[in-house]
Amino acid sequence: MFLRTHTTYAPWTIIEGNCKRYARIKALDGVIAAIEARIAEED
Repeated sequence: MFLRTHTTYAPWTIIEGNCKRYARIKALDGVIAAIEARIAEED
């Protein structure tokens, strides 16, 4: 599934889910990194 749906404009991010709190923080870190990268591209 990942090989067929992972694209440059909509990439997959795999997050470890053993600890719910850790998984939530990793998800937010991924979103923040994507937003910062997009802002840097526009500058």
